[in-house]
Amino acid sequence: MKILDRYIARQLLGVTALGVMALSALLLLGNLFKELRPLLVENKAPISIVLEFIFQVIPFSLMFSIPWGFLTAVLLVYGRLASDNELTSMRMSGMSLWRDTPGMGVGRLSAPAIAIGIALSGLCYWINIDIAPRAKQSISELLIKAASINPKGLLNEGQAITKFDNLEIYIDKRADDVIHGMHIYQKADEKSPSVAMHSERVTMDFSPEKKILTLNLINPLITTQEEGSISQSVTMDEMPLSINLDKSRSRRIKANRFTNREIREALDTPGYLDKKQTTEFATELPRRASFSLACIVFALIGVPLAINTRRKDTSTGFALGILIASLYFLALIFADLSRKNDTMLPYILLWLPNIITVAVALHLHKRARHKG
Repeated sequence: MKILDRYIARQLLGVTALGVMALSALLLLGNLFKELRPLLVENKAPISIVLEFIFQVIPFSLMFSIPWGFLTAVLLVYGRLASDNELTSMRMSGMSLWRDTPGMGVGRLSAPAIAIGIALSGLCYWINIDIAPRAKQSISELLIKAASINPKGLLNEGQAITKFDNLEIYIDKRADDVIHGMHIYQKADEKSPSVAMHSERVTMDFSPEKKILTLNLINPLITTQEEGSISQSVTMDEMPLSINLDKSRSRRIKANRFTNREIREALDTPGYLDKKQTTEFATELPRRASFSLACIVFALIGVPLAINTRRKDTSTGFALGILIASLYFLALIFADLSRKNDTMLPYILLWLPNIITVAVALHLHKRARHKG
């Protein structure tokens, strides 16, 4: 690598690292505040669970903070080189912005940004296809993992409890392992009607080996309601209600919780996915690939955008770059909403933001050819 390439690359890497750390910290705090109450207040989870949550959220923050941080670095570094006339000096020595100068053996000024953008896109792709899905699944299991450590902490008075599959629970008052006033609603499914249970007194017991939480309902009033029929009520002396916490930890069939290898296996397994899930899983692969190209796209558009701005309006160019990045991510989000359509439209829309942004970048490179 040439001396000037190393000079530009060092600055890009330094600013990118600072930007990624700052943006990751902001995204991490946002997610932590969102989940802090369920983890610490509702479940009384130990600090180890909170630390594990922080560790699992980091891959999601990197999915956004790496492209944003790199774009910020490109705008700041090349904008400073342009405003300090360093790029003018490099141009005078025979270096070009986009192409090698024939016969002079000098490289492109954009080469360091593009090379780093390719490397960061490869890193983002690895995070998107393997690290982030595993972290997503781990986060979905954290509340149940906290319940395994302190299962009775899931049942707190004055709260609507919806963490258990097909059950909604509300508790009037609780004293240690005895509950005074429990209201349980079991949703209807294909095999059973909806059931409402009310008990003035409930005792709790937990089996750590089987991970089963047992609620002993004393004198419960049980009301069943089948569709199109009159509800029926019955009172019992005592009824045990078992909740399998380990069963609640089974993987839900969502594409964002599967790695690329697991998605391909699911698509190749007959009967594993329904029609809607098949569409979601099939479009997840190009979505991840398209999203991972953000760093390359931002390298292409960030360099000419920074150079096209003069000293007096560098802040305007920087704001424009942030706007373009925001529009880029919003376009990917809207394209993601089209994935329910069982046509070629989702595949086209998922790649369209990259195509448009690269086209704009090439136009800006052409304009910046004679600017420094």
